[in-house]
Amino acid sequence: MSWARGSRGHGLLLHDGVVGGIRSASARAVAVWGAVGALVAFGVAGLATIGLFLLALAAVLVALALVVPSLRPPSVPGLLVGLSTAPLYIAWLNRDGPGLVCTTTADSMSCSDQWSPWPFVAVGVLFAGAGVALLVVGRRGSDGQPEGSAGAAAGIPRT
Repeated sequence: MSWARGSRGHGLLLHDGVVGGIRSASARAVAVWGAVGALVAFGVAGLATIGLFLLALAAVLVALALVVPSLRPPSVPGLLVGLSTAPLYIAWLNRDGPGLVCTTTADSMSCSDQWSPWPFVAVGVLFAGAGVALLVVGRRGSDGQPEGSAGAAAGIPRT
């Protein structure tokens, strides 16, 4: 967030579309930072297998996003929604748990021990809900609505 003096030295101007500390990001920035969050979440979840590759891919995507000016401001809502994908996927995989779950076909039977999906659902919904809430608050603050924004309450003009 950057502040600068007005053209005649009167008041402070708010730059980069920041209102009350929440930056309104484009849909492309939200999608890219959501992909970064998903890669990080699956990278941590699969650290023993493919995780290092996914974390390296996330680092490359972060570097690319920081180079492209329209993607440069990190989108926290997109990152949070991306982080919710791994816990929700793990919850889906364990949807029949907790306990021993057996599946039978015409010529075979297999059993696996599954965890309770509810802790994963709670974490996933918490991340996704926080991301969507921040996105909605950021969009409402960037529509030019003076109500509820810290900059408008202080009488600071937007540029």
